[in-house]
Amino acid sequence: MWALLPLKDFVQAKQRLSGSLTVSERRGLFHAMVEDVLTVMSVHPDFERVVLVSDDPAAQLLAEHYRVECWSERSFAVRGLSAVVTAALAKIQSIAVGEQNTVMVVHGDLPLLCNSELDTVIRQHQQLLAAGNSGLSIVTDRHQRGSNILVCDPARPLNLAYGADSCALHREEARRIGIPAQVLQLPGIGQDIDTREDLLRLLALPRTGVATHTLTFLHDTGIAQRLNTMNTEANVDALIAHTESALSEWNTL
Repeated sequence: MWALLPLKDFVQAKQRLSGSLTVSERRGLFHAMVEDVLTVMSVHPDFERVVLVSDDPAAQLLAEHYRVECWSERSFAVRGLSAVVTAALAKIQSIAVGEQNTVMVVHGDLPLLCNSELDTVIRQHQQLLAAGNSGLSIVTDRHQRGSNILVCDPARPLNLAYGADSCALHREEARRIGIPAQVLQLPGIGQDIDTREDLLRLLALPRTGVATHTLTFLHDTGIAQRLNTMNTEANVDALIAHTESALSEWNTL
């Protein structure tokens, strides 16, 4: 099995956090999350090759550190996540012509990724393939809308549709080309990091040995304390607003 990690330019990553983190903080956060993903995937015994796709110099350095490959995104001459992943899958198929290939496409913002959940995904996908030679496994997010992980056969190309409601779109695409599909929900993989609320959920979890790089970064930079303070102040403001509203209603009685 191959593992494919399409990574954006680290400077452009996590734009939805721009209201809470600076550009340098978002870059550092994404770097830490990718390290958490690579810490697990680079040593997992079921992956024959692990490939990053990025032109960011940080991605090349991470590839060297974790002894994985890094392919240039520019070399594919396409734009957009779906097109880049499609091109990378086609390259994998061209490298291993005639072989039965399976590729796991994993995003870099999954700091809670762990071996046990990867094992579950692989086992469930193998069971899906028991009835045929091809299939699609989707590990969705906690909202059951995204495609945090896809496991697919590059010999059966999909019209990928990353973005809003990609889980449903990918299931429909599997039906269109006539391959079985399954949707899995796992707590760690399902917790991708896109918003301040996602970060607060991560910070509220007990320290169990996962997300080590990400949590260390958040605490060492003071981001964790700042976010928790902002959250407390927001809760106080909401309580005051609720109290004032209740008093106003009471005074009109």
